[in-house]
Amino acid sequence: MSAEEGRMVTARERAYEWVKEGILLGRYPEGSFVEEKVLSEEAGVSRTPVREALHRLAAEGFLDMLPRRGAQVRRVTVGEMIETYEMRQVLEIHGFSALCGKRLTIPPEQAELVAEMEDPERLKRCRAGDREAIAEHAKLDFRFHFGFVRATGNTVLTDLFRSLQPRHQRIGVSAVTIRPERLPIITHEHNSLLNALSAHDFERAAGTLRTHLNPDDTVVSHLR
Repeated sequence: MSAEEGRMVTARERAYEWVKEGILLGRYPEGSFVEEKVLSEEAGVSRTPVREALHRLAAEGFLDMLPRRGAQVRRVTVGEMIETYEMRQVLEIHGFSALCGKRLTIPPEQAELVAEMEDPERLKRCRAGDREAIAEHAKLDFRFHFGFVRATGNTVLTDLFRSLQPRHQRIGVSAVTIRPERLPIITHEHNSLLNALSAHDFERAAGTLRTHLNPDDTVVSHLR
């Protein structure tokens, strides 16, 4: 790779991360349009890597590319949330079956992620509506669930679950922003999942996940 190509890759990644974080942090609200020129100035890169980043984000579900109108930040819908939760159940419960059936070791990082999500200062900021803290919680939440899937050693299952990361994080940010008072329940369910899988108790783990991914009525009403 030439030096010029290396700079283009770096600029593309910078633009991608800038816009993605801006969406998750609420800097670019759902339904708003983002302009290449403005993003180029904000991210400090040329318009070409911004354009490439927008197309990548559209492919991942963060944006909708509308003819003659541009890139619009996608709204989280009830349908998307329900369908994502359904697919997560299929993939995660399959992973739980492998973990418990083969009595595989649960990575120690799982307990560390639970502890990070239980951090009192972060939870306080989330409850106060701090989008940065909420976005960080959504990242940790994905890493926690992904950790169990990856521990199965099934690379296809792992790749399929990884493909849900953008939706997982967008929905997580929206759900906690709408109803931050659910955080203690989420924390309790994460601990229950970890305990069940550490004991290789498939039925308890699967039941906990189904409860965990049951759409909250308040969130559903807000998104309609």
